[in-house]
Amino acid sequence: VRISAPTAVDPVQAILNRETDPQAAADALVALGIERYGVGDTAGAGAALSAAVTVVETRLGPTSKAVVHPLTVQARLKLEAGDYPGALADLDRALSLLDEASADPLERATLIYDRARAFDLMGRNEEAEAAARESLALRRVHLGDVHEKTADSLNLVANALTAQGRHAEADPLYRQVLGMYEVLYGPNDFHVAIVLSNLGNSLRRTGRGHQAEPLYVRAVTIAEGADDPVLLAQCLTNYGWFLHVTGDGARAEAPFRRALELALQIVGPDHPFTGNALANLGYALSDQGRWTEAEAPFREGLAVSEAGVGADSPDLLDTLTGYAGVLDRLGKGDEAEALYRRARAIAASRLPPAHASALSGTEQYAGFLVHRARSDEALVLVRGGLGDLLGQSARGRDWRTRVRGARPLFARQVEAAWTLAAASD
Repeated sequence: VRISAPTAVDPVQAILNRETDPQAAADALVALGIERYGVGDTAGAGAALSAAVTVVETRLGPTSKAVVHPLTVQARLKLEAGDYPGALADLDRALSLLDEASADPLERATLIYDRARAFDLMGRNEEAEAAARESLALRRVHLGDVHEKTADSLNLVANALTAQGRHAEADPLYRQVLGMYEVLYGPNDFHVAIVLSNLGNSLRRTGRGHQAEPLYVRAVTIAEGADDPVLLAQCLTNYGWFLHVTGDGARAEAPFRRALELALQIVGPDHPFTGNALANLGYALSDQGRWTEAEAPFREGLAVSEAGVGADSPDLLDTLTGYAGVLDRLGKGDEAEALYRRARAIAASRLPPAHASALSGTEQYAGFLVHRARSDEALVLVRGGLGDLLGQSARGRDWRTRVRGARPLFARQVEAAWTLAAASD
């Protein structure tokens, strides 16, 4: 008697063979997808969720409301995996089906919240703000002002404001969220760590770094005790970036390296978070004058991020300008200038006038031009940035934020003007 080797059973096909009811099949496939994701099998999770969507579409029709649940779970998986455009497409479709079916307002609020997250992750900040505010309004009406989901929406509104440089508006919202989370979850919960980091970012960007560092340290401490590697990686990233922008690249290297190790463990080498972590390490190394070592993390980080968020995403700006600075130091001026120009094009097409990332790129590119005896071009750039920042197109920024943003541009303007004058003597 010949004994055959056991045949591996495809769990997706097994469910489809077993469940004749499409809703039951979809529910079982969603459960399988969640289980596979929980053990790190992202591909298996994606296959199960795709099958869940397909079985409902095939047996009940593509406009059935039963498609909404598997489609929503699939969208969340795509968000975690870095497929932000794919997630947004799924969420838009789910919302359209809910609207047609006169949906539960809380279910609709959750989908709109997830849509705001997708916009946020794609750098589409104004759309993120609008969606976050819509979800906040629904949750306040149906859940109340003090509720965990209401706080989540409020936090996302604050994030969107911060991303637009509207720190004076974001700061009080973060403080509201912090108070709500501490009451709802206790002072050492992971939700508290998230908003501590966010509030630290707001304080740092408004010139209150001395108030920000204790918040970052507390956030990392909470994350260490929470046994949540994703949270810890995020908190380490925020703390490392604080150290970088305050001129302490040597101290920034350790949290950035640890965040990169965690990113590789959690999401692997091809996720945008890993791309960002690589670029951050490049910044820490370049802060210390280790230009040759910094080139590879920037190059690799840019490639990974481009694949995940798109070649024209504003999330690439810091990586592009940091990489350009390293290439300049290594004597690769033409390559550096191409990156500076690319960053300016992205900022012009995707960000509001006087956005902090755009102005930072302007200041850095102007410095590059000054050092190449092109001070006349540098002056044009700087004056344009100052006009955006101090004029009517400052888009809601308070005067303190605008003055702080103007300082490096004014300094670069003086440098360019003096250099130009000296060259003409």
